[in-house]
Amino acid sequence: MFLPFLVASTSVAALFASTLVISNHGSFGLNSAVLGARNVRVAPPVDNQTHLYVLDGWGGVHPVGTSAPLATTASWPTRDIAFSLALFPDGSGGYVMDGWGGLHELGAAPKADSGVYWPHWIGAREVVMAPWSSGRNPAGYLLDADGGIHPFGGAPEVTGNTTWPSQGIARGLVLTPDSTPSAVRGYTLDGFGGIHPFGGARAVIVSSHWTEDVARGIVLVHGVNDVLVQGYTLDYSGGIHPFGGAPAVQASAAWPGQDMADSIVTWTAAPTASPGGWVLDRHGDVHAFGSAPALAPSKTWPGWDIARGLAGAGSGGGSTERLILPAETINDSFGTYFNQRDARWAAQEVGPATYQVWKIGCLISDLAMVYSHFGFGSVTPSTIAAHTGWFNAAGAMYNSALNIPGHTTIMVFKPDPSWIQAEVAAGHPVVVGMNTPAGTTHFVTLTGLDGASDYWVNDPWEQNAMHVTFSGDWSDRGPIYEAIAFI
Repeated sequence: MFLPFLVASTSVAALFASTLVISNHGSFGLNSAVLGARNVRVAPPVDNQTHLYVLDGWGGVHPVGTSAPLATTASWPTRDIAFSLALFPDGSGGYVMDGWGGLHELGAAPKADSGVYWPHWIGAREVVMAPWSSGRNPAGYLLDADGGIHPFGGAPEVTGNTTWPSQGIARGLVLTPDSTPSAVRGYTLDGFGGIHPFGGARAVIVSSHWTEDVARGIVLVHGVNDVLVQGYTLDYSGGIHPFGGAPAVQASAAWPGQDMADSIVTWTAAPTASPGGWVLDRHGDVHAFGSAPALAPSKTWPGWDIARGLAGAGSGGGSTERLILPAETINDSFGTYFNQRDARWAAQEVGPATYQVWKIGCLISDLAMVYSHFGFGSVTPSTIAAHTGWFNAAGAMYNSALNIPGHTTIMVFKPDPSWIQAEVAAGHPVVVGMNTPAGTTHFVTLTGLDGASDYWVNDPWEQNAMHVTFSGDWSDRGPIYEAIAFI
């Protein structure tokens, strides 16, 4: 996919190449010790080359390079819900933010409450720490999906921030390093590349813009004078775009047309004239850019969209899970696993309906997995969705579509749990429909017994969710109202 963007002309870029930048989120300033209100001293962050961490969606925090481990206080082993990580400038601790807005202390951080909470909605985008924050003064801010900025830990309210009600387009938040409790300034980033000042921060000029939602991160860098705000935005394919006359930097990785880049952090010890830093991809790999040294992450997840944020001392990073997933080609003794959000069929419409497989295709994907179990290797969610006679105009599946050649289908509404257990124990695949906590319905395939009271499941919504447990902190589980056994 081609990503059109607007850049400064060569003459403008050359004119401002040596101009100022206010250091920021993930950057440092040589003269950044400032006395603000309440006698708060703002010291520069430590060298984040040795204080750099990757957050995964289950809440794990993983050191990069020689960074020391930090103790965590929360995890979600069966739920991809951790979406942002931020550290104090001294790197001693910070917070993991879940998608509902909860904050979970890390390292030396005390407990903190963001003051907001959105159950059943991923409304939180990013958490950042204030430049004066520490374990004794855990001031910070949470950015919500619509651009709202919520203070916590004693941080003051901010003023003048742009919001986008019900659009969910906010993508990043940075504070200027000269912010104090009496004057908090910074910028928010929207998905199209717009950079919006708040708290009296100066406007940003000469920045990249897109016609699609491709912006994924923003950082400021230290300049040589006090004229322009400089920094970089990150696009989803790994492009690093300077603004305000910041020098161009060389990226070490790019994924043209793919939504792969997750978040960006600048190197706090980079030379003023030669910025650098690191980009995190969705598989957990960390890629150096500019003058920053190459660093190895302690853990990666090839084939998974599960890396959720890169943070160094004095910085934070966050992301969201992709709606449409890369092809998931896994199988086991039961058969082939199919995900309704797989890019190979996610956008395909279901029968005569205008609804797409990613949205209503859980039962379709379950049925394809049952076909696979019985040896029909050519059947996929795509081939099932293409049968116009199997669905009504709303995308609901007719019972006749559940008849697999050579096998018997039994449908039971309000099934007794003992009946389900007996069918699974007999080796029969059972697809169950549930009412979820969010007020929707969802179907999964029970593939076997896990002990006396649990099942092994193929879940067509969660990533690579083949042979996972039925019980646990899953967002798409709920009371069973229907069961379909295939014999």
